[in-house]
This record gives sequence, structure tokens and C-alpha cells, in this order.
Amino acid sequence: MNKTENPRKSLLKLIYNGVDAAAEFSSKTESFTYTDVASGEADTLSLTVNNQDGRWLNGFMPEDGDYIEAKIAVENWNKQGDNRNLFCGMFDLDSFKAVGFPETCSIKGITISIRTGFHTTVKTHTFSNTTTKTILSNICRDAGITLVYESEDYTVQELEQDGKTDMEFAFSLCKTHNLAMKLYNKKMVVYNQTDYENKKASYTIDRSEMQNYSYTKEKSKAYDSVQIQYTDPNRDETLSYRYTLPGSNGSRTLFLNEQVASYQEAEIRAKARLLENLRKAVNISFGVRGDTKYIAAQTIRIKGLGKASGIYFIDRVTHSKSAGGAYTCTIKAHLCITNTGGSELKPKNQNEELQGTKYIVKKGDCLWKLAERFYGDGEKYKIIYNANKEQIEEAHWIYPGQVFIIPPT
Repeated sequence: MNKTENPRKSLLKLIYNGVDAAAEFSSKTESFTYTDVASGEADTLSLTVNNQDGRWLNGFMPEDGDYIEAKIAVENWNKQGDNRNLFCGMFDLDSFKAVGFPETCSIKGITISIRTGFHTTVKTHTFSNTTTKTILSNICRDAGITLVYESEDYTVQELEQDGKTDMEFAFSLCKTHNLAMKLYNKKMVVYNQTDYENKKASYTIDRSEMQNYSYTKEKSKAYDSVQIQYTDPNRDETLSYRYTLPGSNGSRTLFLNEQVASYQEAEIRAKARLLENLRKAVNISFGVRGDTKYIAAQTIRIKGLGKASGIYFIDRVTHSKSAGGAYTCTIKAHLCITNTGGSELKPKNQNEELQGTKYIVKKGDCLWKLAERFYGDGEKYKIIYNANKEQIEEAHWIYPGQVFIIPPT
């Protein structure tokens, strides 16, 4: 006798304000969408429910402070006994819309606290002599969320939060320092995306598994070098930094004119902007049968698409369930910059050229102060001395009007 197999199924489990609401929603839900984003936006949830009985315009209408916890469960998904859960997170409800006819309601949530002004209150503030981690720690403290910091802590000499919300400013800060920032379940997770793109592919997706796909390659985004140059009109200094991808001739250069205060900042900003453009150069989006294994910020191997095959980084996954129970996923990804799939965009090592800053010595300057200013460490004064020792006396005396070259560290 053959053993009866249990059917494959997917379930949506919802907790509303701490109370199990799966039964209430199961017969009323017309669509459910959970958007999982690697960086740049907060995760979101969207529900469309049937409102023919009018309950959502009466006792069920969401109020300030309401929240939903969501989980997608699959049973016997790829084989008998393959039972898994995907915890989507906790979402504060920030949008409600009722329409007729037919009568439905749309409920949307965002995975941050909407009661702290984190993404609504515009602020102006100057940060000086601090670090990226310290700034983000203070923002998270004010927002009542937890910071998980998994990257290098960069020095910030001076930075202006000019008319931005804390969420906008945090995303901008991370973006300019080549950091990714994910908001998830009352947490801010900050990580080095380049490190993540170097990870082994979590799984392979073949063309045969795709319900649809769209592949885009934009040559205009595929720069092979970057140069940043900034002239401070108040100090009469010009700082220039250039980076070229290995194996390239630097013929497609991204030119930047942005205010920077040090070589470290110039290097970080230049490489961040170059990577930002390269990550937009080769992209793919596709639909597949739903699965809880699909998570943003993973690397995946795409097969069966010829030259479009390779290692990709997942930027966004949209998990969707329909009224009929169908569970699908839409995945958006970009070709990893450091992938092993033979891409012409693949840098394996560094090749960079630094052009010295010209600095005119002013009254009150000394080598120690210049090292603190340009390198953040006075003990590195010997770097400046060695580059300009023909002009400097043995006693390390320097004089107003002398023109020094400030080399990189």
C-alpha cells in the first residue's frame, strides 16, 4: 500500500497587535505582498482584504500604534517533509485605504517605528570629528531601534545633515561610504556590500525555473575608472584622487567634483560612486515559484541565460500570495562586481593612483597639525616631512607661503 502524500501548501501567518489573526485574515485576504530590500529602503508589507461586511470601516479599522507580525510558512514544498518558515518581520501600519465597489481595503506597513519621527521629521545638524558607527548609533537610539554594525568604522571629519530625515541621512551616509543598510524588524543592519558580493552563491536558479525574466546591460554605467577632484576656495587647496579597475586602460572615467576633506574621504567616496554605477550596469529581474529561501542580500548563480549567466547579488525580493493561494516571488538582482562568472566588470585586485594635494602653509601650521588634519593622526607627520624635506629644516620648522605636497597614507 502506498503511503498517502500530504499536499504542498503555503500559509500566511499574521499576528495583529500581539494576537493571532491568521483565522480572521485567511478568508478575507485577497492579496499579500512582502518586499524584502537589501539596502536603500525599509522592508514593507501590503495586504488587500475583502470588506463586503464593512468590518474594516468599523471596529477593524487600524489605529495609531497598530502593528502586524507576518510569517510565510511552506509545507511539503519541494518534497515531503520540507516544512519551512520565513519571518517577514514586525510592521507598523502607516497606510489604510478603503474603496468600493467591490469593497476592499488596503493596509500597508513599514518595518520601522513610525512613532519616533525617524522617517518623517526633517533635521539639520553638523557632525564633526566622529565616525559612521557613532552617527548611526545615535540615530538608532533616537529611533528606538537596534544597530547591528558589520563593517569598518569610517572617520567622519565633518558632515552636514541638511534638511533630511534621520532615515534619509542614514541611507545617504552609508551610500557615500560604500556601506549597505537594511532596516528589518526594528533593526538597522549595516554591512559592507562588497564583502557580501564576494560570498559563495547560496543556490542556483536555472532559466527553466523562471516564469519570466528581463535582462538589461547598460554600457553607459560601465565605467572602468573614477576621478574625484575638489578645490577648497577658502584654503586654496586642490585634492585629486584616481582609481582604475585592474586590466583596464581608464578610458571610461567617471568624473566627480564633490567636497571632501581628506584623502581617505576622497578614496571612499570615489570607489563608492564607481561601484554604485557598476551595480546599475548589468541587472536582471525574474519571477519564480515562491520559496522562503529567497532573501535579499544573498548571492545567487544564474544558469541557462548564455552570456547573461553569472553570479548576482539580490537587491530585492517581493513575496506575493493571491486569494487563490498561489505563492510567487519576483527577484531583482545585479551582477556582482567581484563575481567569478567571467564578467568584464570583475576587479580582482586594486590598482590606484593618488595625486598629491597642494597645500600652502599658513601661520600657526606645524607638521603635526597638518598630519592631524589630512590623516586624522598627528603621529603621521613624517609622511608630509619625507615628501617635502627639501623645503624643511632639520628642526622641522615650516613657514607661511611654502607649498607642500600632501601625499596619501
